[in-house]
Amino acid sequence: MNEAEKQPVSIDLDESEVAAYLAAHPDFLRRHPEAFEAMDVPHASGSAVSLIERQVRVLRDTNARIQSRFEELLAAAQSNEERVVQLNRVARIMAGAVEVDPMIESLTRCLGDHLAVDRVYVGIQGTLPTTVDSIQPLEDDADASRALTNVFRRGKPICGELSATQSKALFASDDDALMTSAAMIPLGQHGIHGAIVLASADPKRFTADMGTLFVELFGDLLTATLRRLLGTDVLP
Repeated sequence: MNEAEKQPVSIDLDESEVAAYLAAHPDFLRRHPEAFEAMDVPHASGSAVSLIERQVRVLRDTNARIQSRFEELLAAAQSNEERVVQLNRVARIMAGAVEVDPMIESLTRCLGDHLAVDRVYVGIQGTLPTTVDSIQPLEDDADASRALTNVFRRGKPICGELSATQSKALFASDDDALMTSAAMIPLGQHGIHGAIVLASADPKRFTADMGTLFVELFGDLLTATLRRLLGTDVLP
């Protein structure tokens, strides 16, 4: 096959050719109802709107609503599929973890690469093993504990704005770029004894109206993993 044969053939029809084709194929619209739905076919009835025109309008409106709803469901299905893929990524990291610090490091890298998370903070109340550097001890009177007050009080993930005070308390110095939105996720099986914060410099990355199922499942997985690696006395 030469290059000319590979090129798609473009056929330009004028109105008379279209009319002639339809006249020669009177069953065309029956075989292609979608074409009829897209056509504007007036029906002579004076100034009044005929029943046929009204029915056609209703059918078109119904079809448009069904198409719009289908597109919404398709977008939701694609979004849910992506969340499952993301959850599977972090689950694999946690399932294979044998040490806390490498696991938190891998999680942080994965969250940054695939979920646009700029900074990660993990804090747990009580005494932590001296060999663990990636988890911060949460003391009652510490700034970090005050920054996490709402998530401890509610016991559920919170997504939304992160204040400058909270950002500085969780992510250190004034020289660092401020995080402006975050998902705060509680940790602990019998009560709330810690939290992981997924933060972003983008104020629209985590919003108050976004769903929290993914981060809630993420928190459950991390709680189970930390209990396995640290012991249930560290994270009850």
